[in-house]
Amino acid sequence: MFTKSLWTLIVFAILRLPSSNGSLTSTTVKSYLTDMKNNYDKNIFPKHKTHGQVSVMMGLQLISINGFDEVAGILELVAKLKISWTDENLQRLYASAYADISEALVPQNDVWLPPVTVYNSVESLKMVGDSSYHVRVIPGIGWIQWIPGVITKTSCSVDATYFPFDKQVCDITFTNWGYTESEMNLYSRDEVIDLSLFTQNEQWSLGESKVSNSSTGGLSFLTFSVTLERQPTWFLLNMVLPIILIGLLTGLVFLMPVDDGERVGYIITAFLTFAFFLDMISSNLPHTSNPMALVVYFLTVMVYLSSASTVVTILTLRIYDKSTEVPKWLKVVVAIILARYCCPKKQLSDEEMAGWAAPEKKEDVKPVILGPTENITYRLVGLALDILFFVLFILINLVCTIIFLVPLSTNGS
Repeated sequence: MFTKSLWTLIVFAILRLPSSNGSLTSTTVKSYLTDMKNNYDKNIFPKHKTHGQVSVMMGLQLISINGFDEVAGILELVAKLKISWTDENLQRLYASAYADISEALVPQNDVWLPPVTVYNSVESLKMVGDSSYHVRVIPGIGWIQWIPGVITKTSCSVDATYFPFDKQVCDITFTNWGYTESEMNLYSRDEVIDLSLFTQNEQWSLGESKVSNSSTGGLSFLTFSVTLERQPTWFLLNMVLPIILIGLLTGLVFLMPVDDGERVGYIITAFLTFAFFLDMISSNLPHTSNPMALVVYFLTVMVYLSSASTVVTILTLRIYDKSTEVPKWLKVVVAIILARYCCPKKQLSDEEMAGWAAPEKKEDVKPVILGPTENITYRLVGLALDILFFVLFILINLVCTIIFLVPLSTNGS
Protein backbone atom coordinates (compact mmCIF):
# COMPACT_ATOMS: atom_id res chain seq x y z
CA MET A 1 0.00 0.00 0.00
CA PHE A 2 2.83 2.31 0.88
CA THR A 3 4.58 1.54 -2.42
CA LYS A 4 1.45 2.31 -4.42
CA SER A 5 1.05 5.65 -2.66
CA LEU A 6 4.70 6.52 -3.35
CA TRP A 7 4.35 5.89 -7.08
CA THR A 8 1.17 8.00 -7.11
CA LEU A 9 3.04 10.94 -5.56
CA ILE A 10 5.91 10.62 -8.08
CA VAL A 11 3.55 10.63 -11.07
CA PHE A 12 1.65 13.59 -9.64
CA ALA A 13 4.91 15.52 -9.12
CA ILE A 14 6.02 14.85 -12.69
CA LEU A 15 2.73 16.08 -14.07
CA ARG A 16 3.08 19.27 -12.03
CA LEU A 17 6.57 20.07 -13.37
CA PRO A 18 6.95 23.15 -15.60
CA SER A 19 6.75 22.61 -19.33
CA SER A 20 10.03 21.38 -20.84
CA ASN A 21 11.66 22.78 -23.97
CA GLY A 22 10.18 20.08 -26.11
CA SER A 23 6.61 20.87 -24.94
CA LEU A 24 6.71 24.54 -25.86
CA THR A 25 3.82 25.51 -28.09
CA SER A 26 3.95 27.73 -31.14
CA THR A 27 1.76 30.16 -29.21
CA THR A 28 4.58 30.81 -26.72
CA VAL A 29 7.11 31.42 -29.48
CA LYS A 30 4.63 33.61 -31.36
CA SER A 31 4.06 35.65 -28.23
CA TYR A 32 7.81 36.07 -27.85
CA LEU A 33 8.24 37.24 -31.43
CA THR A 34 5.32 39.65 -31.08
CA ASP A 35 6.84 41.14 -27.94
CA MET A 36 10.14 41.55 -29.75
CA LYS A 37 8.51 43.51 -32.56
CA ASN A 38 6.65 45.74 -30.10
CA ASN A 39 9.30 46.34 -27.44
CA TYR A 40 12.69 45.62 -28.99
CA ASP A 41 14.49 48.07 -31.27
CA LYS A 42 17.14 46.48 -33.47
CA ASN A 43 18.71 49.88 -34.15
CA ILE A 44 19.83 50.29 -30.53
CA PHE A 45 23.36 49.21 -29.66
CA PRO A 46 23.12 45.89 -27.74
CA LYS A 47 24.62 47.17 -24.48
CA HIS A 48 22.77 48.43 -21.44
CA LYS A 49 25.43 51.11 -21.24
CA THR A 50 25.81 52.32 -24.79
CA HIS A 51 29.47 53.17 -24.32
CA GLY A 52 30.38 49.55 -23.53
CA GLN A 53 32.11 47.08 -25.84
CA VAL A 54 30.35 44.20 -27.59
CA SER A 55 32.51 41.10 -28.01
CA VAL A 56 31.65 39.24 -31.21
CA MET A 57 32.98 35.70 -31.50
CA MET A 58 33.56 34.36 -35.01
CA GLY A 59 34.55 31.09 -36.62
CA LEU A 60 35.08 30.23 -40.28
CA GLN A 61 34.10 26.93 -41.86
CA LEU A 62 35.63 26.64 -45.33
CA ILE A 63 33.47 24.75 -47.84
CA SER A 64 35.28 25.03 -51.17
CA ILE A 65 37.75 27.00 -53.26
CA ASN A 66 35.99 27.90 -56.49
CA GLY A 67 39.04 29.38 -58.17
CA PHE A 68 42.40 31.01 -57.70
CA ASP A 69 43.57 33.46 -60.35
CA GLU A 70 47.32 33.72 -59.75
CA VAL A 71 47.78 36.35 -62.48
CA ALA A 72 45.23 38.73 -60.95
CA GLY A 73 45.85 37.57 -57.37
CA ILE A 74 42.19 36.79 -56.63
CA LEU A 75 40.93 33.90 -54.48
CA GLU A 76 37.28 32.89 -54.79
CA LEU A 77 35.86 30.75 -52.01
CA VAL A 78 32.68 29.55 -50.35
CA ALA A 79 32.51 29.49 -46.56
CA LYS A 80 30.18 29.54 -43.60
CA LEU A 81 30.58 31.95 -40.70
CA LYS A 82 29.61 31.22 -37.12
CA ILE A 83 29.01 34.54 -35.35
CA SER A 84 27.73 34.90 -31.79
CA TRP A 85 27.34 37.69 -29.26
CA THR A 86 25.21 38.74 -26.30
CA ASP A 87 22.43 41.31 -26.69
CA GLU A 88 21.86 42.84 -23.26
CA ASN A 89 18.68 44.55 -24.44
CA LEU A 90 17.07 41.19 -25.22
CA GLN A 91 18.31 39.75 -21.96
CA ARG A 92 16.85 42.55 -19.82
CA LEU A 93 13.49 42.54 -21.58
CA TYR A 94 12.74 38.82 -21.75
CA ALA A 95 15.01 36.96 -19.33
CA SER A 96 12.20 36.26 -16.86
CA ALA A 97 9.13 36.33 -19.12
CA TYR A 98 10.40 33.69 -21.53
CA ALA A 99 12.86 31.72 -19.45
CA ASP A 100 11.23 28.47 -20.58
CA ILE A 101 12.29 29.09 -24.19
CA SER A 102 15.68 27.46 -24.61
CA GLU A 103 16.11 28.96 -28.07
CA ALA A 104 14.12 30.49 -30.90
CA LEU A 105 14.74 31.15 -34.57
CA VAL A 106 14.24 34.80 -35.46
CA PRO A 107 14.59 36.50 -38.87
CA GLN A 108 17.93 38.27 -38.98
CA ASN A 109 16.28 41.56 -39.89
CA ASP A 110 14.45 41.59 -36.54
CA VAL A 111 17.54 41.83 -34.33
CA TRP A 112 20.66 43.95 -34.11
CA LEU A 113 23.48 42.44 -36.20
CA PRO A 114 27.19 43.22 -36.13
CA PRO A 115 28.19 44.76 -39.48
CA VAL A 116 30.75 42.07 -40.30
CA THR A 117 32.41 42.83 -43.64
CA VAL A 118 35.07 41.09 -45.75
CA TYR A 119 37.78 43.74 -45.55
CA ASN A 120 40.04 42.49 -48.37
CA SER A 121 37.24 41.78 -50.82
CA VAL A 122 37.93 42.77 -54.44
CA GLU A 123 34.22 43.35 -54.92
CA SER A 124 31.89 45.66 -53.03
CA LEU A 125 32.41 46.16 -49.30
CA LYS A 126 29.09 45.07 -47.91
CA MET A 127 27.86 43.34 -44.80
CA VAL A 128 27.66 39.55 -44.90
CA GLY A 129 24.31 37.80 -44.65
CA ASP A 130 21.00 37.77 -46.46
CA SER A 131 17.48 38.78 -45.50
CA SER A 132 16.38 35.14 -45.79
CA TYR A 133 18.70 34.05 -42.96
CA HIS A 134 17.60 33.48 -39.37
CA VAL A 135 19.43 33.89 -36.10
CA ARG A 136 19.21 31.58 -33.10
CA VAL A 137 18.27 33.41 -29.88
CA ILE A 138 18.35 32.26 -26.24
CA PRO A 139 16.09 34.83 -24.51
CA GLY A 140 17.17 33.96 -20.98
CA ILE A 141 20.74 35.14 -21.50
CA GLY A 142 20.33 37.29 -24.62
CA TRP A 143 22.73 35.08 -26.55
CA ILE A 144 22.46 35.22 -30.36
CA GLN A 145 24.07 32.96 -32.95
CA TRP A 146 24.17 33.95 -36.61
CA ILE A 147 25.42 31.54 -39.31
CA PRO A 148 25.57 33.35 -42.67
CA GLY A 149 27.05 31.88 -45.83
CA VAL A 150 29.80 33.73 -47.66
CA ILE A 151 30.72 33.61 -51.34
CA THR A 152 33.52 36.10 -51.80
CA LYS A 153 36.54 37.04 -53.87
CA THR A 154 39.51 38.26 -51.86
CA SER A 155 42.87 39.64 -52.86
CA CYS A 156 45.89 37.40 -52.34
CA SER A 157 49.53 38.31 -52.87
CA VAL A 158 51.11 35.60 -55.04
CA ASP A 159 54.73 34.48 -54.67
CA ALA A 160 55.41 32.20 -57.66
CA THR A 161 59.17 31.89 -57.11
CA TYR A 162 59.04 28.11 -56.89
CA PHE A 163 56.33 27.49 -59.49
CA PRO A 164 55.02 24.79 -59.96
CA PHE A 165 56.02 23.69 -56.44
CA ASP A 166 54.84 26.96 -54.90
CA LYS A 167 52.75 27.53 -51.79
CA GLN A 168 50.49 30.54 -51.42
CA VAL A 169 49.28 32.01 -48.14
CA CYS A 170 45.96 33.81 -48.55
CA ASP A 171 44.06 35.81 -45.94
CA ILE A 172 40.33 36.33 -45.48
CA THR A 173 40.06 39.38 -43.24
CA PHE A 174 36.86 40.54 -41.53
CA THR A 175 36.19 43.82 -39.77
CA ASN A 176 33.29 45.46 -37.94
CA TRP A 177 32.58 48.17 -40.47
CA GLY A 178 31.26 51.34 -38.86
CA TYR A 179 32.26 50.59 -35.24
CA THR A 180 35.50 51.35 -33.47
CA GLU A 181 37.48 48.81 -31.51
CA SER A 182 36.26 50.32 -28.24
CA GLU A 183 32.67 49.62 -29.31
CA MET A 184 33.07 46.19 -30.88
CA ASN A 185 35.78 43.56 -30.72
CA LEU A 186 36.10 40.62 -33.11
CA TYR A 187 37.74 37.51 -31.72
CA SER A 188 37.80 33.75 -32.21
CA ARG A 189 38.26 30.78 -29.93
CA ASP A 190 39.50 28.70 -32.85
CA GLU A 191 43.18 28.47 -33.71
CA VAL A 192 42.58 27.00 -37.18
CA ILE A 193 39.90 27.08 -39.86
CA ASP A 194 37.19 24.43 -39.69
CA LEU A 195 37.64 22.07 -42.68
CA SER A 196 35.04 19.45 -41.82
CA LEU A 197 32.92 20.39 -44.87
CA PHE A 198 35.77 21.25 -47.23
CA THR A 199 35.72 19.86 -50.77
CA GLN A 200 39.16 19.38 -52.31
CA ASN A 201 40.18 21.51 -55.29
CA GLU A 202 41.64 19.78 -58.36
CA GLN A 203 44.55 22.21 -58.67
CA TRP A 204 45.23 23.29 -55.08
CA SER A 205 45.48 21.25 -51.90
CA LEU A 206 44.91 22.81 -48.51
CA GLY A 207 47.81 23.11 -46.09
CA GLU A 208 47.93 24.60 -42.62
CA SER A 209 45.68 27.43 -41.46
CA LYS A 210 45.62 29.88 -38.58
CA VAL A 211 43.42 32.56 -37.03
CA SER A 212 44.64 35.91 -35.71
CA ASN A 213 43.08 39.17 -34.60
CA SER A 214 44.52 42.67 -34.70
CA SER A 215 43.53 46.31 -34.54
CA THR A 216 44.53 49.06 -36.95
CA GLY A 217 43.26 52.60 -37.21
CA GLY A 218 40.77 52.05 -34.40
CA LEU A 219 39.14 49.06 -36.14
CA SER A 220 39.10 45.45 -35.00
CA PHE A 221 40.22 42.85 -37.56
CA LEU A 222 39.95 39.07 -37.56
CA THR A 223 42.08 37.26 -40.14
CA PHE A 224 41.76 33.66 -41.28
CA SER A 225 44.92 32.56 -43.10
CA VAL A 226 45.08 29.46 -45.27
CA THR A 227 48.03 27.89 -47.09
CA LEU A 228 47.38 26.63 -50.62
CA GLU A 229 49.80 24.09 -52.09
CA ARG A 230 49.81 23.69 -55.85
CA GLN A 231 49.49 20.17 -57.23
CA PRO A 232 52.43 20.18 -59.68
CA THR A 233 51.91 16.97 -61.68
CA TRP A 234 50.17 18.58 -64.68
CA PHE A 235 52.73 21.38 -64.94
CA LEU A 236 55.63 18.94 -64.63
CA LEU A 237 54.37 16.69 -67.41
CA ASN A 238 53.21 19.44 -69.76
CA MET A 239 55.72 22.25 -69.14
CA VAL A 240 58.84 21.52 -67.13
CA LEU A 241 59.85 18.11 -68.52
CA PRO A 242 59.31 19.12 -72.20
CA ILE A 243 61.50 22.19 -71.63
CA ILE A 244 64.31 20.02 -70.20
CA LEU A 245 64.09 17.50 -73.04
CA ILE A 246 64.03 20.14 -75.77
CA GLY A 247 67.01 21.83 -74.14
CA LEU A 248 68.98 18.57 -74.36
CA LEU A 249 67.83 18.00 -77.94
CA THR A 250 69.22 21.41 -78.88
CA GLY A 251 72.76 20.08 -78.47
CA LEU A 252 72.02 17.14 -80.76
CA VAL A 253 71.88 19.47 -83.77
CA PHE A 254 75.68 19.21 -84.00
CA LEU A 255 75.44 15.45 -84.55
CA MET A 256 73.19 15.78 -87.58
CA PRO A 257 74.81 15.08 -90.98
CA VAL A 258 75.89 18.28 -92.67
CA ASP A 259 74.86 17.20 -96.14
CA ASP A 260 71.21 16.69 -95.16
CA GLY A 261 70.63 20.44 -94.94
CA GLU A 262 68.25 20.10 -91.96
CA ARG A 263 70.38 21.61 -89.23
CA VAL A 264 69.11 25.17 -89.47
CA GLY A 265 65.47 24.11 -89.71
CA TYR A 266 65.89 21.82 -86.69
CA ILE A 267 67.47 24.44 -84.43
CA ILE A 268 64.99 27.17 -85.43
CA THR A 269 62.12 24.81 -84.59
CA ALA A 270 63.65 24.25 -81.14
CA PHE A 271 63.98 28.01 -80.66
CA LEU A 272 60.33 28.61 -81.55
CA THR A 273 59.30 25.80 -79.16
CA PHE A 274 61.03 27.59 -76.28
CA ALA A 275 59.27 30.81 -77.23
CA PHE A 276 55.93 28.96 -77.15
CA PHE A 277 56.60 27.55 -73.67
CA LEU A 278 57.72 30.96 -72.42
CA ASP A 279 54.39 32.43 -73.50
CA MET A 280 52.53 29.47 -71.99
CA ILE A 281 54.17 29.85 -68.59
CA SER A 282 53.77 33.63 -68.58
CA SER A 283 50.02 33.24 -68.97
CA ASN A 284 49.90 31.23 -65.71
CA LEU A 285 52.02 33.57 -63.59
CA PRO A 286 51.63 37.12 -62.25
CA HIS A 287 53.18 39.79 -64.44
CA THR A 288 55.61 41.01 -61.81
CA SER A 289 59.37 41.37 -61.66
CA ASN A 290 59.77 40.79 -57.94
CA PRO A 291 59.61 37.98 -57.23
CA MET A 292 59.87 36.19 -60.57
CA ALA A 293 59.50 32.45 -60.96
CA LEU A 294 62.74 30.48 -61.25
CA VAL A 295 61.28 28.52 -64.13
CA VAL A 296 60.98 31.78 -66.09
CA TYR A 297 64.69 32.45 -65.58
CA PHE A 298 65.42 28.87 -66.61
CA LEU A 299 63.32 29.13 -69.75
CA THR A 300 64.90 32.49 -70.64
CA VAL A 301 68.36 30.94 -70.38
CA MET A 302 67.17 28.09 -72.61
CA VAL A 303 65.99 30.63 -75.20
CA TYR A 304 69.40 32.34 -75.14
CA LEU A 305 71.18 28.98 -75.48
CA SER A 306 68.94 28.08 -78.39
CA SER A 307 69.74 31.41 -80.03
CA ALA A 308 73.46 30.83 -79.50
CA SER A 309 73.28 27.32 -80.94
CA THR A 310 71.47 28.71 -83.99
CA VAL A 311 74.30 31.17 -84.63
CA VAL A 312 76.96 28.51 -84.05
CA THR A 313 75.18 26.08 -86.37
CA ILE A 314 75.16 28.60 -89.21
CA LEU A 315 78.84 29.45 -88.69
CA THR A 316 79.94 25.80 -88.64
CA LEU A 317 78.05 25.16 -91.87
CA ARG A 318 80.08 27.92 -93.55
CA ILE A 319 83.32 26.37 -92.27
CA TYR A 320 82.48 23.04 -93.90
CA ASP A 321 82.44 24.65 -97.34
CA LYS A 322 85.79 26.49 -97.10
CA SER A 323 88.53 25.21 -99.41
CA THR A 324 91.49 27.35 -98.36
CA GLU A 325 94.46 26.16 -96.33
CA VAL A 326 93.82 25.68 -92.63
CA PRO A 327 96.11 27.83 -90.43
CA LYS A 328 98.66 25.89 -88.41
CA TRP A 329 97.35 27.08 -85.04
CA LEU A 330 93.86 25.92 -85.99
CA LYS A 331 95.23 22.54 -87.07
CA VAL A 332 96.79 22.12 -83.63
CA VAL A 333 93.51 23.00 -81.92
CA VAL A 334 91.59 20.59 -84.11
CA ALA A 335 94.12 17.82 -83.46
CA ILE A 336 93.71 18.33 -79.71
CA ILE A 337 89.89 18.29 -79.95
CA LEU A 338 89.84 15.17 -82.08
CA ALA A 339 92.47 13.56 -79.82
CA ARG A 340 94.14 12.16 -82.95
CA TYR A 341 91.22 9.80 -83.35
CA CYS A 342 90.10 11.15 -86.67
CA CYS A 343 93.66 11.86 -87.85
CA PRO A 344 95.84 8.83 -86.97
CA LYS A 345 99.50 8.86 -87.78
CA LYS A 346 100.12 7.64 -91.31
CA GLN A 347 103.16 5.58 -92.27
CA LEU A 348 104.38 6.15 -95.86
CA SER A 349 104.75 3.24 -98.25
CA ASP A 350 108.13 2.07 -99.54
CA GLU A 351 107.60 3.93 -102.81
CA GLU A 352 106.78 7.17 -100.96
CA MET A 353 109.77 6.77 -98.67
CA ALA A 354 112.03 6.18 -101.67
CA GLY A 355 111.16 9.60 -102.98
CA TRP A 356 112.48 11.23 -99.81
CA ALA A 357 115.97 9.66 -100.02
CA ALA A 358 118.82 9.40 -102.56
CA PRO A 359 118.90 6.10 -104.49
CA GLU A 360 122.35 5.13 -103.22
CA LYS A 361 121.19 5.40 -99.59
CA LYS A 362 117.86 3.69 -100.03
CA GLU A 363 118.76 0.93 -97.57
CA ASP A 364 119.32 3.51 -94.81
CA VAL A 365 115.98 5.28 -95.27
CA LYS A 366 113.75 5.27 -92.14
CA PRO A 367 109.95 5.45 -92.25
CA VAL A 368 108.63 9.03 -92.41
CA ILE A 369 105.61 9.63 -90.20
CA LEU A 370 103.22 12.46 -91.07
CA GLY A 371 102.16 14.51 -88.02
CA PRO A 372 98.52 14.64 -86.88
CA THR A 373 97.99 18.07 -88.42
CA GLU A 374 99.33 17.46 -91.91
CA ASN A 375 96.09 16.27 -93.52
CA ILE A 376 93.55 18.41 -91.60
CA THR A 377 91.05 20.19 -93.84
CA TYR A 378 88.23 22.57 -93.07
CA ARG A 379 85.82 19.66 -93.16
CA LEU A 380 87.70 18.14 -90.24
CA VAL A 381 87.68 21.56 -88.61
CA GLY A 382 83.88 21.60 -88.88
CA LEU A 383 83.71 18.07 -87.45
CA ALA A 384 85.90 19.07 -84.51
CA LEU A 385 83.76 22.12 -83.82
CA ASP A 386 80.62 19.98 -83.95
CA ILE A 387 82.04 17.65 -81.30
CA LEU A 388 83.19 20.58 -79.18
CA PHE A 389 79.87 22.43 -79.29
CA PHE A 390 77.83 19.25 -78.78
CA VAL A 391 79.65 18.52 -75.53
CA LEU A 392 79.61 22.19 -74.52
CA PHE A 393 75.87 22.75 -75.05
CA ILE A 394 74.90 19.45 -73.41
CA LEU A 395 76.98 20.33 -70.33
CA ILE A 396 75.55 23.85 -70.16
CA ASN A 397 72.00 22.50 -70.39
CA LEU A 398 72.64 19.98 -67.63
CA VAL A 399 74.24 22.58 -65.36
CA CYS A 400 71.37 25.04 -65.91
CA THR A 401 68.83 22.31 -65.23
CA ILE A 402 70.49 21.45 -61.93
CA ILE A 403 70.94 25.09 -60.88
CA PHE A 404 67.36 26.13 -61.56
CA LEU A 405 65.24 23.02 -61.00
CA VAL A 406 66.78 21.47 -57.89
CA PRO A 407 65.70 24.48 -55.74
CA LEU A 408 62.20 24.11 -57.18
CA SER A 409 61.79 20.53 -56.02
CA THR A 410 62.92 21.47 -52.50
CA ASN A 411 60.87 24.69 -52.50
CA GLY A 412 63.94 26.70 -51.52
CA SER A 413 64.65 24.69 -48.39
